[in-house]
Amino acid sequence: MTKATAVIWVKRDARLNDNACLVEAERLQLNVLPFFCFEPSVLTANDSSDMHIQAQWQAINGLRQGLRKMGSDIVIAHGEVIEKLTKLYERIPFNYLFSHEEIGNSITFLRDRAVAKWCHDRGITYREFPQSSVKRGGVNRDKLQQLWRSRIADIQPLQIPRIAQPEELRAMASKTAFPKLPQFTTKHLWQPVSETDAKATLADFLTVRSRWYRGGISSPNTAFTAGSRLSVHLAWGTITARQIWHAVRSRLADLDPNDPLYSRWKQSLNAFLSRLHWRDHFTQRLESEPDLEFRSLHPCYRDTPYENDERLHKAWREGCTGYPLVDAVMRCLAATGFVNFRMRAMVVSFACHVLHLDWRLIHPHLARVFRDYDPGIHLNQLQMQAGVVGWNAIRVYNPAKQLADWDADCKFVKRWLPELKEQTAEQILNDELLPCYPSRVVPFAERAKKMTDQLYGIRKTAEAKMATKAVYLTHGSRKKGTSKRPKRIKRPAPPPSPTLFDNLDDNPV
Repeated sequence: MTKATAVIWVKRDARLNDNACLVEAERLQLNVLPFFCFEPSVLTANDSSDMHIQAQWQAINGLRQGLRKMGSDIVIAHGEVIEKLTKLYERIPFNYLFSHEEIGNSITFLRDRAVAKWCHDRGITYREFPQSSVKRGGVNRDKLQQLWRSRIADIQPLQIPRIAQPEELRAMASKTAFPKLPQFTTKHLWQPVSETDAKATLADFLTVRSRWYRGGISSPNTAFTAGSRLSVHLAWGTITARQIWHAVRSRLADLDPNDPLYSRWKQSLNAFLSRLHWRDHFTQRLESEPDLEFRSLHPCYRDTPYENDERLHKAWREGCTGYPLVDAVMRCLAATGFVNFRMRAMVVSFACHVLHLDWRLIHPHLARVFRDYDPGIHLNQLQMQAGVVGWNAIRVYNPAKQLADWDADCKFVKRWLPELKEQTAEQILNDELLPCYPSRVVPFAERAKKMTDQLYGIRKTAEAKMATKAVYLTHGSRKKGTSKRPKRIKRPAPPPSPTLFDNLDDNPV
């Protein structure tokens, strides 16, 4: 080989489109060797699960198929990444290692630093490319809008480059295989993850399902189709926020003002863009505070007294708390890996404020059952719903009220709690004594009051008020008007007919 070689280390970025690593390799006229490593330290971490492993397997398999169509291939390794990179380097002394920035847990944070040192010690040029508006190492919050414009709004997604891969590299890569996966009993309910699926999901959302987005995402019944369903693809990198942003903006420009549904389409798509923008806002916090996994953003809440009763923790995990909507959500998550944001917020609020469980205790289980687990979003939302950020309203979701508001016919509850199938919606809503269903593990009102009194007690101290100002100055939103609560929509819009997600028909939501 006369050209220098760049190893493209694939992590949570299994795609060909909008791939800065491949584009840079083409610009420098380098031979390309994509490389992915199933790392035991990552796969066995307390926030990892078979659901995640299978999602990443799908994503990488899709990438391999795309590469092979272009006459290339990817090395598949199984082991700790530095060990595998060392063996690869002994066989092919590559000159460059490219990867996209990953804002993950503490394990991947330390691993990335170790890889950078490994490259430095060998004289290998190691470059990380941003795939969002998140600034490596932290950034002044006043600069976030500027970063969003320069990295997302003002730059079109990168096109697939020509990949130069000599036959000897392709032959070596093709001999590597995926490790054997365990059997999954509910994988037919898991959303498929690949670049092809991401494109189809985005197209389906823009042309069909986004019409019901505003209003439809609040109900656990309609959110399966009214929601974008792009979070899993953003989490595993089979699509980028930049691709989505420009596709949505293009769709907005193409809307017909004479269409009777013009206003609904426009409001829904703009609401979606706002949430897409917030995604990077929260992820930036984790990048700026890498220990967010272990302690609250606000220093005065780091020793909040929780009971952490394992009996209650187990009941919550298994969906056996005696609160029908909470239990249905937890069982739905275990089977499908998805529920809407409101229901996620409710089960976190319930665990922290009613069961008195530390957000750090419930973090691993929720991470494992979220197929779209993204540490930057997950850890921030855990702390917000637990009420330990300091300036956000402390929200206690009443499961009985949420059930009446969003699942009044108990369709969702009956789907996931088969022991209640024979009960009427009225019986479930009125909390009658239900046979074959556990009684409530704790009373709601007094337990919620006890915890919120403690949280507000901390907030009112002089020390907390001073700390809140400092934390907000560093991490608070600079977007005007974000403190104003949006008008509440009491009922979701009529659900759309399932299109892309017909494979979820076994789950009639």
